[in-house]
Amino acid sequence: MLNRYDQKQVYEATVHACLCAVREGFPHLAIRDIVDPPHEWFDAALARQIAMHLVIREFAWPKRRVVEMEDRSREAINRAIRTVDARIAHDRFAQHYQTMAERARVLLFLRMTDDEQPYDEVA
Repeated sequence: MLNRYDQKQVYEATVHACLCAVREGFPHLAIRDIVDPPHEWFDAALARQIAMHLVIREFAWPKRRVVEMEDRSREAINRAIRTVDARIAHDRFAQHYQTMAERARVLLFLRMTDDEQPYDEVA
């Protein structure tokens, strides 16, 4: 059960939603390859950068928190942001990115509401 008041659980649910959405956008990659891209798999590295971009830009997690939770350097996170920002300047990529962002939002919403109990109003 997801505790929406536990920042660590909410962060992990956000990352999971982003990874799943990016995986759908890169169907030839496994999630494990996005989480830890094999050397010289540039598409997996880009997918990882997109997932981190979604976490920071779409879900407004502070970069400092992402650096800490993902055990990545600030430079790696900043490079991901710069790379994806540059790619979004191209319409086709921007459309694909928006599809992944919308899917991530839906997945996170479903995860957050999945654990809710129905509200019984007392008369």
